[in-house]
Amino acid sequence: MPSFTKVTTVYPAEELAAQVLRRGQHLRIKARGGSMLPFIWDGDVALVTPTAPTSIAIGDVVCYETTPGRLFLHRIIRRDGHRFVTKGDALSSTEVIEPMQLLGKVVGIERRGGISRLDTRAGRWRNRAAVCVSHVVPRLLPLALRLRRGLRAALHG
Repeated sequence: MPSFTKVTTVYPAEELAAQVLRRGQHLRIKARGGSMLPFIWDGDVALVTPTAPTSIAIGDVVCYETTPGRLFLHRIIRRDGHRFVTKGDALSSTEVIEPMQLLGKVVGIERRGGISRLDTRAGRWRNRAAVCVSHVVPRLLPLALRLRRGLRAALHG
């Protein structure tokens, strides 16, 4: 029996998502992890629209790629020349990204059948307010989550 060489090209979902945004198409992407708590929860669906780096403002939640196929949804907390400084709301560390790593801006979050818009006047105000409190969120979040679990346990037995 002859031997066959099987060649399969597999694109991970995140790599496909990056390609969709680079082509200028809008994308719905499921958030994973807790780095953006309490504003974006694991399992929320982010509505991402391709956006030019010149249209990005402090407080915007952006989708960017660090290495091929590794996407992140984090908030812009400041600019460093032409580069952006991002931070997950629940994290104490920051990351500097180049404009070419930026894939799009999150304009809405779907959760439990509703959509919270981030591109409205109120949404932009909330985004800027989140930047102002971003340094205390990582310290307060564990306490808030423990309190929430305690209240749920008390209410639900």
